[in-house]
Amino acid sequence: MWGTGAQAEERRRADTPLNDKPFTSELGGVSPCIVTPGPWSAADFRFQAEHIVTSKLNNSGHNCVASQILLVPRHWNGTERLLAEIRHVLRELPQRGNYYPGAADRLGSVTGAHPEAEAYDDTCRLLVPDITDADDPMLTDEVFASALGVVRLPGDDAPQFLRAATEFANDKLPGTLGATLLVHPRTERAHRAAVDEAIAALRYGTLGVNCWSAFGFLLGYTPWGAHPGHTRQDIGSGIGFVHNAFMLEDVEKTVLRAPFAPAPRGLFTGSPSLSPRPPYFVTNRTGRTTMERLTAYATDPRASRLPGIFASALRG
Repeated sequence: MWGTGAQAEERRRADTPLNDKPFTSELGGVSPCIVTPGPWSAADFRFQAEHIVTSKLNNSGHNCVASQILLVPRHWNGTERLLAEIRHVLRELPQRGNYYPGAADRLGSVTGAHPEAEAYDDTCRLLVPDITDADDPMLTDEVFASALGVVRLPGDDAPQFLRAATEFANDKLPGTLGATLLVHPRTERAHRAAVDEAIAALRYGTLGVNCWSAFGFLLGYTPWGAHPGHTRQDIGSGIGFVHNAFMLEDVEKTVLRAPFAPAPRGLFTGSPSLSPRPPYFVTNRTGRTTMERLTAYATDPRASRLPGIFASALRG
C-alpha cells in the first residue's frame, strides 16, 4: 500500500498510498483470556484448564486469536488451583512441534526475557506464571506459538476484577481481534451488571463468553474482524468484517456464548446443555473420530449416522 524504502513511511504519515483501493484486512494481536473469580468446583477447574490450554495449543498456537495472556485475580484462592490444573494438562499432552516459520526464535525471546519460564515438551510449550513488567514482550508482541503468560490483577470481588481486567485488556494489550471471558453462571447472576458492563466495554471484534473466541471465525456466518477504529495508517488488528452471512451493517462486535460446564454437569452449575466435552478440546480422546463422523453426516445427512456421532462424542 505504502510502497517500500524510505518514502513508505512518509506516504503513510501523509496518507498518500500508492494503492488506494478499499480493502478488508484481519491481523492478530495479544489475545487475552479473562478468568472471573467464582464458586468453581474441582471439575470446573479441570474443564476450564483444558479449555484454556486448547485455546493456546490448537495448531500449536499458530492462530491469530490463540490465547496469549491469562488474566486472573491476584487474591482469588482459585488462581493457583487453576494454574495447577493447567500445568497438569500441559504435562499430559503428547508432543506438539512449533512448525510455523520463526516460532523457535519467538519462543527463544520469551525464554530470554523469562529464564524462570516453565517448559513442557522440551521447551515447545512455555508457561510464564507471573508477568509484572508492563513492557514485557509477552504483553507487547504476538508470539504466534505455544507460550502462555499469566498476569495477576487486583480485585477482591468479581466486579472489581472485571473492571481491572477490562481496562488492562483494552489499554495494555495490542490487538482487538478476539478475547475470551470465563465466568461461572452463579457469578454472572449475582453480578449481572458488572458482567454486562465488561462484555460491552471490551474492545474486541469477537468476544467469547465461556467459549474460545476463535469460534466466531469457525461459525462462518457471524461477523469476523477487528473491533472498529483502526485505519490504513494504523492497521492494528485490521479493518472491516468478513463472513457476516446476514449482511449486518455497522457491526461493532460478535458476542458468543457457550455453557460453562459440559453435560450432564452443567445441570448443577446453572448452565444446562446437551453438549459433552467439546470434540475440539486438545484432551478429547475421540475428537478426530467425532469430527470425521460429523463430516460424513454433513455430506450425507442420514439419521442412521447420528447414533455413532453421539456415542463418539460422549466417549470423548
